[in-house]
Amino acid sequence: MKYFPMINKDKTEKRLELLMKWNHLQPKDLQIYLGLACVQTVYRWIKGINIPSVDHLYALSRLFQVNIDDMLVGNGDIVSTSIQHKTAFRFMMYYTQLKDAA
Repeated sequence: MKYFPMINKDKTEKRLELLMKWNHLQPKDLQIYLGLACVQTVYRWIKGINIPSVDHLYALSRLFQVNIDDMLVGNGDIVSTSIQHKTAFRFMMYYTQLKDAA
């Protein structure tokens, strides 16, 4: 069987939930922001049933101010083209956790 990179739905949904928590957003907020017909679409994303479309991922990345790659979790090793970017993202996540804890 040939192995190729795929998106890990379970870990990606946890990342989406975390980004929503850090930005104090509810599924209904994402529904309104994205112009979705029903909130169930967002619930399917955060339950790992479906993954947002590329257009929705782009819009969410702008909302959360992260790269699309930072929202998705793959089944392989994380590959970063820039150590500085990776460090900056880690710092931002740590800072956000501290801010929320205060």
